[in-house]
Amino acid sequence: MKKTIYMAFLVIAAIVLGGLLSTAVSGAAALNWLSYAKRFSFEPGTFLNFDVLQLTFGITFTISVAQIILIAVCLFIYYKTAGKLFPGK
Repeated sequence: MKKTIYMAFLVIAAIVLGGLLSTAVSGAAALNWLSYAKRFSFEPGTFLNFDVLQLTFGITFTISVAQIILIAVCLFIYYKTAGKLFPGK
């Protein structure tokens, strides 16, 4: 259980830091490739439409090169440190 929480923390930290990094380097010419992002979205339109209430579901997922790199780094860090932090599990 502790390893799962540790892995989830590392992945979430990598996603957040990768997003911040890609935003920070978007103006730099040499590091602009880190901010390249691809967006996947599912927007089906209106699900329920009443006169008073309109219900719509949708999801958008955007991932950048910096986030992919940091997720790979976080997986490497996890496999190198999880056994030492949580021995015997």
